[in-house]
Amino acid sequence: MKKLLALTLAGALFFALSACGVSSAPAPTSSSSTQSVSSEAASPIEPQDLVMGTGSTGGTYFALGGAMANAINNKLADRQITITAQSTGASVENMNLINAGEMDLGIVMNNVAANGFAGIGAFTAPVTNVSSIGVVYNEVYQIVANASTGAKNVEDLRGLKIAVGPAGSGTVGLSEKIFAAAGMDINKDIQPQSDSFSDAATKMQDGHIDAACNVLAVPASSIIEMTTSMNLAYVDISDEILAKIQETEPYFTRKIIPAGTYSGQDKDIRTITCKAALYCRADLDEETVYLITKAFYESGDQIAAAHATGKEVQLEGCLDGITTPIHPGAARYFTEMGIAVPDNG
Repeated sequence: MKKLLALTLAGALFFALSACGVSSAPAPTSSSSTQSVSSEAASPIEPQDLVMGTGSTGGTYFALGGAMANAINNKLADRQITITAQSTGASVENMNLINAGEMDLGIVMNNVAANGFAGIGAFTAPVTNVSSIGVVYNEVYQIVANASTGAKNVEDLRGLKIAVGPAGSGTVGLSEKIFAAAGMDINKDIQPQSDSFSDAATKMQDGHIDAACNVLAVPASSIIEMTTSMNLAYVDISDEILAKIQETEPYFTRKIIPAGTYSGQDKDIRTITCKAALYCRADLDEETVYLITKAFYESGDQIAAAHATGKEVQLEGCLDGITTPIHPGAARYFTEMGIAVPDNG
């Protein structure tokens, strides 16, 4: 009797569970459902408002950074990631702000980044919370002087009042190197001024300074502005100065700015170039950096429509001159695109 009662209760329980939809069979699995779950788990859950350091007004970083942020935001509108471009002192300040966690991304000259990781130059200690994403464009060092100075070479600038670059910028550091390679002390042999590129352009036109040093894309808007109201002398960087700089910083190379690039420029300008690259906090999560990297390198046309330098945002050469650790999120995207990622971490 007890056995019959037990069987009856077991049967009733089986039908009750079946009616409720409970099944002992395993849930079906498929590659698509697994991928969907993995993607969802990897994606940022909370909205992220990130800040990207650019440079001073009148400089390439400032205008280009705004175009970059807008393009990335358009691509990531449905991923709850927003980037705001912010004016800063440029490369050195951007590295320090990112390292301190006060900024999430920033545009930095690759030589400044290398100095930051080594804790030399403008850095008192190595940075520890910065990673590379990839190259943005070619930086070009450009010195222009009032034509009345007759300056042709760096040595001709001795004693003049010169805007050597905005405070906290890579331009200042490079200017120091160039004058030192020419046998000059930037603080003794010239009268250095710390002006933004736009302020330097205004002061040149007003006659308050004699020359201005710029690390900008070609053609540079601040230099074009000067040509509208004054005659300029375009200063060459000699082979000897370049060779001296390359002894410790081989990523600087020769750059020729063709005659006619600027008004009144009837000869080629022999100068030097390095790379501007995008950097981020090393502790930003991999998925976020992956999405930003993908959005950035797939938005070159949109960036170029807003700023001419955007045409240089390309996967080809995206890691050229990058000697500092690459963020895993960026490395993941480059690997997907078939680009070899150096082991520089």
